[in-house]
Amino acid sequence: MASAHVKEFFGTDDPYTILGFPLTLGQVAQIRKLCYTIHVMDNSISVSQVNTQEDVKEFLRPIFFGLAEEDLDELAQTAIVRSFPAGAVLCQEGEEGDALYIIVQGHVDIVKQFLDDESERFLRSSGPGEVVGEMALLQEGGRTATVRAVEPLTVLEIGRDSFLTVLGRSPSLSVRILVRLTGRLRDADRQAITDLSQANKELTRALRQLERMDQAKSDFIQVSAHELRTPVAALMGYAQMMQYNSTVQEDPSLQPLVEGVVTSTKRLHRVFNSILDVSRVVTGGIEIHRSPVNILVVIEGIFLEFKQVQEERDLTLEQEGLADLPFYPGDPDLMYKMFYHLVNNAIKYTPDGGRIAVTGRMVDVPNLGRCAQVAVEDTGIGIASQELDLIFEKFYRIGEVALHSSGTTSFKGGGPGLGLTIAQGVVLAHGGRIWAESPGCDEETCPGSRFVVQLPYVEEA
Repeated sequence: MASAHVKEFFGTDDPYTILGFPLTLGQVAQIRKLCYTIHVMDNSISVSQVNTQEDVKEFLRPIFFGLAEEDLDELAQTAIVRSFPAGAVLCQEGEEGDALYIIVQGHVDIVKQFLDDESERFLRSSGPGEVVGEMALLQEGGRTATVRAVEPLTVLEIGRDSFLTVLGRSPSLSVRILVRLTGRLRDADRQAITDLSQANKELTRALRQLERMDQAKSDFIQVSAHELRTPVAALMGYAQMMQYNSTVQEDPSLQPLVEGVVTSTKRLHRVFNSILDVSRVVTGGIEIHRSPVNILVVIEGIFLEFKQVQEERDLTLEQEGLADLPFYPGDPDLMYKMFYHLVNNAIKYTPDGGRIAVTGRMVDVPNLGRCAQVAVEDTGIGIASQELDLIFEKFYRIGEVALHSSGTTSFKGGGPGLGLTIAQGVVLAHGGRIWAESPGCDEETCPGSRFVVQLPYVEEA
């Protein structure tokens, strides 16, 4: 008997005191494993030797070390020998547990299912002398993992009621069960930490690869835009010279052709400039040359630039409160670009007959101080809540690209998706904040959207 071996080696069969020294719970668990090993070696347990109640009792003795004889007898009486083929499932994750299993011969894998893709995560393997399925008996709810035979398997099955009855009478058994479960939790934590560390390494490698690819893409776009802008600028100059040539002005059939070339060339030149602006935003290369800026004059200049679009689409462009704003110490060119893209964006997503309003007021903002707050509000289709942050990412556009028209100022017009990225970069370069507000996106009701810019007044060095 295992207890005899313990007494022979240590002078006592009390698992909590060896040679007069108290043991920790971990040491108790190690002694239990040692006793089981000795028991197997001495008795050469096989499947054929657990057919009688006495055989079952002797098999259970080292597993439930120190359990009272009457309790051991009760477990042996209720234990049922069961055999399973390879691949059979003893415990199914999520199902209610009504029994625990003690492995006599063979091995099992214990796995847990991921909810997202139904794949499985391996937790551990268990072999002869180990108990599985007891956790579901001690807690409310279903089984927390699946136990599957990896080879022909023989087990002892002990029902819930019998096990809980014996457990209630044996504090020492409760402690050993707690030690076993604590050990499993510790092992599971270690495995989870290892898996998480490996996943983090893989994600880090993937992120670095994506960053390199994104940088390569940005470099290519920047170089291409820079190389193409020069000949396009020359083309635009020649087209404008043709526009004012006396021969063209005297021939009505040539005028619309030349105007089309000039308009398209200007748009292409604007796209290249936007790409270069975004490149500076991404690389942090925006240089601020501050001088007093009259925000009202900037907005009026932008409204004037969109005058033709306003009339063609019956849009209302209005401003309020901008005259009360003091001159802002910012970069005039960048300020114009920022507000231009915000107004252009509002025009693009506002249906014909809609309204775009630019309002301004002074506000005190925590961590920024005294700020000029300018809001661009429209009666357009609005923005879905999940896209309020994404719209500031470069090349991001709302809706399907194939559904966009070719005009940058027509309703849901096309574009490279760079305007809001540039606007955000300019605001951040000035030390300010920018965000979008909208109750949602609906092309029928047109709830509208609101872009808010806060520009702090800084003292020039």
